[in-house]
Amino acid sequence: MSLLLAILSLLVVLLSAALGWALLRLQRRVDALHTQIGEGASMPPAPASGRARPVIKIEILNPFELAVRDTPLAGPAAKLAPRMIERIVYSRAAMQIAEQLKAQGVDAQVTTHGA
Repeated sequence: MSLLLAILSLLVVLLSAALGWALLRLQRRVDALHTQIGEGASMPPAPASGRARPVIKIEILNPFELAVRDTPLAGPAAKLAPRMIERIVYSRAAMQIAEQLKAQGVDAQVTTHGA
């Protein structure tokens, strides 16, 4: 009986390692694609009139702390997939900002770029 449990435990460990390795490879691939895209696509295009509109840019400096505060499991997940955690934090922040602006009567378009 204990031999069967040991074999099953070993299989679970091996499967977890394989999945972690695959996730790491995919994360590196996503990072490489983001690098290829570059920073040029991170800002919205200028209006057709040629005159630039003022833009407010917000950078979240502690996305992982926010994620862990919201979901304790985000800490270990941030080590395996930091870009995914960052995208989730930025998406939630954009939704909250849009809701708060709407509640204040501000007609605004809130989008995330490069996240």
